[in-house]
Amino acid sequence: MNTANVSAGDSVVIFGAGGVGLNAVSGARIAGASRIVVIDVQAKRLDEAKRFGATNTIDSTKTNPVEAVRDLLPEGADHVFDFVGLKVVAEQGLAMLGVGGGLYLVGVSKPEVDISLNIFGAIGGQKRVAGVNFGSTNAKRDIPMYAQLYLQGRMNLDDLVSRKISLHEVNDGYAALKDGSLTRVVVTSF
Repeated sequence: MNTANVSAGDSVVIFGAGGVGLNAVSGARIAGASRIVVIDVQAKRLDEAKRFGATNTIDSTKTNPVEAVRDLLPEGADHVFDFVGLKVVAEQGLAMLGVGGGLYLVGVSKPEVDISLNIFGAIGGQKRVAGVNFGSTNAKRDIPMYAQLYLQGRMNLDDLVSRKISLHEVNDGYAALKDGSLTRVVVTSF
């Protein structure tokens, strides 16, 4: 909603349906995106993405995500968000963009990861690549807006929490997040 300025009717592709990616699905839906395509390697996360408003999901272990997105969006995507942080994912995101589209890099797997960009293709396709830090949030403006959206039932925050744990269970919580069986764990008892 902030960095990409998604508008009504835009198409959005989201790599990674973890907690942050699911929030991006909500943001794209609230902004009025007409197509919200979510790509992940876990079926459970793709099911969650549908609950948050994804119009299409792609399991990248079973199909080439670039070809699948191009089948869904023949003109290419207006916005691609990478919450994974891998070189191959960012480069696939670039290949999915339509003319004037933007790739938004959010996830970081390793600090030394870089991507290859064909300058001629970037110029001809008017592609943009932007780094995103904390969703380009202005907390004073955005937190009250998010609270209103939640209270209006337009932003799903409750389903982001997969499990509530006590502080002594924190190692189990980290293990569950790592294996992908949970979206978010919240410590509620200290």
